[in-house]
Amino acid sequence: MFIIFIYYFLSIATLCACYYFRRSRFTEKDYKYNKPLKWTRRILIIWTYLLGSVHYSICAKKNYFRDVDNDFIIGSALFFLFAYIVAVCWVEDIIHPFDKKKK
Repeated sequence: MFIIFIYYFLSIATLCACYYFRRSRFTEKDYKYNKPLKWTRRILIIWTYLLGSVHYSICAKKNYFRDVDNDFIIGSALFFLFAYIVAVCWVEDIIHPFDKKKK
């Protein structure tokens, strides 16, 4: 039960961190001159890919979650897998879309 709690906590916390990077108004200049921010973003991208691979392994491979008849975890892994695709696109996009002004 504790493993399932950690699984959901890390999945939701990663999505919240990706949302924070999306809503904050960091520009290319911030990422260029602020090294801790740049490394935080890189670590978040790597962490998102790692958790995405965990979700993929839950969905695709024969493992502990497939042996137990727990379709809820498999369904939530599919949801998080698709949500992480959107989250990675959010984090990898540096410029905020509303920063571009029309002339």
